[in-house]
Amino acid sequence: MRTIATVVVGVCVFAAGWASEAQPTESVQETVVYSRIAPGNWDIYLFEARRGTPRRLTSDPGLDYNPAVSPDGRWVVFTSERTGNPDLYLLDLQEPTTPLRLTETDAMEDAAVFSPDGRTLVFVSSATGNPDIYAMPFDPYDPAAGAAGATNLTRHEAGDYNPAVSPDGAQIVFSSSRDAGDVASGAAVEIAYEASELYVMQADGSNVRRLTHDGGWDGSPAWTPEGEAVVFYSERDGEPRIYRLGLDGSTLRPVSAVDVAALSPAVSDDGRVAFTRRRNNRWAIVSAGPRGDDVRLESDSARDYWAPVYVPGSEAFLAYGPGPTHAPPFAGDVPGPFLIHPPRSVELPDRVLSLTGVRGYLPTLNADTMEVASSEGFARLVVNSLDGLKKRVVFDRVQIDRYRGADSPWSPSWSRDGRWIVFGVGLPFGGPADDVDIWRIRPDGSNATNLTLDSAANDAIPNVSSDGERVVFRSMRDGNGEIYMMNIDGTNPRRLTNDPATDTMPAFSSKGDRVAFVSLRDDDYELYLLEVGDDGSSGRLERLTHSPGRDMHPKFSPDDEWVIFTSERGKLNEELPVSRIVFQPQPYGEIHAIRLSDKHVVRLTHNKWEDGPSAWR
Repeated sequence: MRTIATVVVGVCVFAAGWASEAQPTESVQETVVYSRIAPGNWDIYLFEARRGTPRRLTSDPGLDYNPAVSPDGRWVVFTSERTGNPDLYLLDLQEPTTPLRLTETDAMEDAAVFSPDGRTLVFVSSATGNPDIYAMPFDPYDPAAGAAGATNLTRHEAGDYNPAVSPDGAQIVFSSSRDAGDVASGAAVEIAYEASELYVMQADGSNVRRLTHDGGWDGSPAWTPEGEAVVFYSERDGEPRIYRLGLDGSTLRPVSAVDVAALSPAVSDDGRVAFTRRRNNRWAIVSAGPRGDDVRLESDSARDYWAPVYVPGSEAFLAYGPGPTHAPPFAGDVPGPFLIHPPRSVELPDRVLSLTGVRGYLPTLNADTMEVASSEGFARLVVNSLDGLKKRVVFDRVQIDRYRGADSPWSPSWSRDGRWIVFGVGLPFGGPADDVDIWRIRPDGSNATNLTLDSAANDAIPNVSSDGERVVFRSMRDGNGEIYMMNIDGTNPRRLTNDPATDTMPAFSSKGDRVAFVSLRDDDYELYLLEVGDDGSSGRLERLTHSPGRDMHPKFSPDDEWVIFTSERGKLNEELPVSRIVFQPQPYGEIHAIRLSDKHVVRLTHNKWEDGPSAWR
């Protein structure tokens, strides 16, 4: 019987996605600041005694998660976002040193597991644009060499997640959305994302067969020691619950209790099943016998923990949980440091982009001062230095955190000369009956003025032209979302679009002769370009994107040759119940850029969080 270690020997790297598309023709670097909704810090912990104080194995202020342990118990491979991008890293438990980087791509590498002989890593990568299952050789003494031998085992346009290798190395079980419906389009809510089922394939990716047929979320499988069954979580009873299922699809039985959220099971050498359980809004590691008996708490109460994995030949296990944070927290749905990751360079065919993720909602950038204006949790409008070390409040009517209502400031736009910040005030993302106004304010918080005081409609999402004379915005004053333009002082509002469908999220080109916006007019949220005159007249309309799922939040490049936007075209990068640990279902997914000359699209971010609206300077 062939094992996975023999399958990947001699396989060449799958070039598409593992290297940049092309070297830039000129050394041009531009700054993109974008919002990311993600946890503040995670670290890897080792539990050597039941309910004892764990040993923290990582200390980087970024996210470290999803550990895997080699069969000999010495090596730990985990996912880290310490550079701003999810890559695989290697840690030596016998001789601890700085973790070594195993992969270095612009894609996401995550959810690694070892083959039983320890010679191969199987993991998830988004190198093709959506999550696939990959395998690569593992050599701890030449860790960087493995990525050169990586091969794509699934090559499917759907999302493939969380692989596990059978005890004999011959098969891989994983979850996939390949037999689910398409991503929700149109005005459907986010919970209609496709769900995953369990699948089994040979170690070389052949003979894929479906194992579960529930229609909901089944995921994060693990093998039993004998290889005759798998354990996994399923939402078939409502809350995710741990189940055991025979490899032939028979003898399904629950392992964890009903109506108690349970995720990410792992199986010890003697058959105990450890998993993450939520009780009283806290996540802990518990274990149970093979039939769900003898349930016991394994982790301490100092913090939440997720995704346990046993150290082979022992009862010790690893998990990840919150680590210490030293920067002052930035308020929001997921509080943490304002600067989520340091600047990260990503290449487009004609330039280099410096990507910086921040925690502020809907950021805008002053290119002269390199300051970012954003909404802090929709409670106040703040200006931060790009490094996140200096913050000043410029507009705050409520003086509290976690507020969303009639006094929420959001969606700011900085005039190019830096003299004004234009923004909306009102219920974020509300409907036609909600009175939202557009304001302008000086960057020091002075001269706050309501520009749409005469309108009782929902006027929001403004964007200032590069000459600082005009503001384009979305208005519902006609009963549905349309694109409007007005002077910077609020005078002379005029409508640019007139369609029964929703038009929203407008942005001026740098020359001011076009407006990019989002429309639902073709039953899907797509990007459009509209030519506009200085007098407010509308010209030629062009549909820019044609992709299932939402394309949102467009912004032009400084030379108007590209448009950056958010999109869910790459599918989810994680099973939805697992990503809900941070209460974000990745509604739009990732940031992309489209070249206007030929409509070539480049994906710029790869992770399992929500990467949102951006500013390009």
